[in-house]
Amino acid sequence: MKKKKHLYKIIGGILAFAVVIGSGTLWIQGINGEYEAAFAKEQEEKETLKKEIDGLKTELKKKEFESIIDEEMGEENVVHSRWIDEWKSGETPFHENLVREVIQQMSHQKVIADQKEGSIMITQERIETLIRMVEENKNGYETADQYLSILNRWKEGNFNLVDNDHNEMWRLQERWEGRATGIASEEQEKDYLVKMFGVGEERN
Repeated sequence: MKKKKHLYKIIGGILAFAVVIGSGTLWIQGINGEYEAAFAKEQEEKETLKKEIDGLKTELKKKEFESIIDEEMGEENVVHSRWIDEWKSGETPFHENLVREVIQQMSHQKVIADQKEGSIMITQERIETLIRMVEENKNGYETADQYLSILNRWKEGNFNLVDNDHNEMWRLQERWEGRATGIASEEQEKDYLVKMFGVGEERN
């Protein structure tokens, strides 16, 4: 009889221990489930926030891009472009103020400015033509060395100071509105070339 009671106690203890273990397992599983749900929610919120920030950055970049390229672009100066293209060595050079103007208008495709009254597309041939013109008439221009400094840098593909070049030509013409405030990015320049000169599009 005593053995049976002892056996019952052992069985009861085992059952009680199993209940405790089972309850603990369920409790732990519950905690883990809550943690996983909370973690998943946190990750989802982070991902949503990241998308919102990326969207704002994209929108801001788009607005900045439009404000730089689309404000007061002016139009292509086809007359002065043709004069440069048709000029030959030994012919009468441009008046000095016209040299300043064409250099300034050539810089428009590479600078950020609120206003751009006329633009001449930069080409290697036009740069070299202006260099020859200035060199041949060096004694007739007050600031010939300055023009050559700018044009020779451009000839080498160096436009790191193009905004300063624009503003210096602007100052020499005694004009103050439309000052360049920076250098356009590659993307902005490409967009300007399409809109102003039809580069990349079929021209009429």
